Amino acid sequence: RQAASYFLAKRFLLTEQQHPVTLEQALQTINPGHIGICAGAVAGLNGLFYLLGDEGDACLIPAPYYAAFESDMSVVSGIIPFAVHMANPTQGPSESELDLAYMEAKSQGLNPRFLLITNPNNPLGVIYDREVLQQTVSWARKRHLHSIFDEIYALSTHVKYGHGFESIIKVLNNKLGDDVHFVWSISKDFGASGLRFGFVYSQNETFVNGLANLNIFAGVSHPIQMVVSELLTDDDFVDIYLDESRGRLRQSYMICVEKLEEMVLPFIPAEAGQFVYVDFSSLLKEKTMEWEQKLSQLLIDYGRLILTPGESQRERMPGMFRICYAWVTPEVLKIGMERLSRIVSKIRRMDWTDLNESSLSGVLSVGFE
Repeated sequence: RQAASYFLAKRFLLTEQQHPVTLEQALQTINPGHIGICAGAVAGLNGLFYLLGDEGDACLIPAPYYAAFESDMSVVSGIIPFAVHMANPTQGPSESELDLAYMEAKSQGLNPRFLLITNPNNPLGVIYDREVLQQTVSWARKRHLHSIFDEIYALSTHVKYGHGFESIIKVLNNKLGDDVHFVWSISKDFGASGLRFGFVYSQNETFVNGLANLNIFAGVSHPIQMVVSELLTDDDFVDIYLDESRGRLRQSYMICVEKLEEMVLPFIPAEAGQFVYVDFSSLLKEKTMEWEQKLSQLLIDYGRLILTPGESQRERMPGMFRICYAWVTPEVLKIGMERLSRIVSKIRRMDWTDLNESSLSGVLSVGFE
């Protein structure tokens, strides 16, 4: 927990400090007793929902959102996800949009207990402004909700400087109170989901003590804790690694979006993370979720391409898909994007009834030619 305190202080809170952050300074700034170690971010989220909510409570989440959040909060804790729809999702929720979602949940007999914010955002790849973060916390406090900030992509910005990301810890000047909770893990920023290590930073000591008891079901082994402690405190390695990671993310992102521009498919420019959110609605025969699913299946069947449909992320506009450009090597990504391009071209030139194994037979040859 001391290593996690150091890492949080250096990478999330004291990011503008000119002289090096010392371990002593970090421990005075981030209390290790406020950190709960757990087997990945999902275990931390589950702990928050289980210990701070009751079965049947609701969690408000700006949509579109990471599809697995729904199982993360419902399978064990019985918390009900409730989408907050926005006029402009890239800017984050306004107070009026949060109010509307809160009242809609109430009208359905639900009891909103949580507000869950992902920053940088998945699937949009955008970074929320400081003002939006302050506004959401202020709104949640007026409604007596717990605010959970999932910052699992915090160190995966596409540029080193000028990206605009600020952790909620920094935005609130490390004054989280009992109702604001921070979640992070090594799964995404360090590409190490298999190690199952994450933590919750919360100044709610009752919750942290409860999590320590609950962690008998989701603890992190001592060998893994030792390995990760070395990682989090090895500044030279982390600096080199993150520089390389940013470069590779940017390279893969550009491969993806340059091909999307060539296909004339609109997308939301990403600033961080591993995804780009793309508008395929022009390819649908009818603007319905049923036709979105047909397009999704077509891409799987004839291109072996798996994109996340917007419907599973509680998107209201049919035809929106999330592409993950960081899962495969740049060479494989180029093959996948070329396959996608050929399918898009076929859809635009042919009637949907003529799209079949015969007409799309050449797509899978891409990469083997």
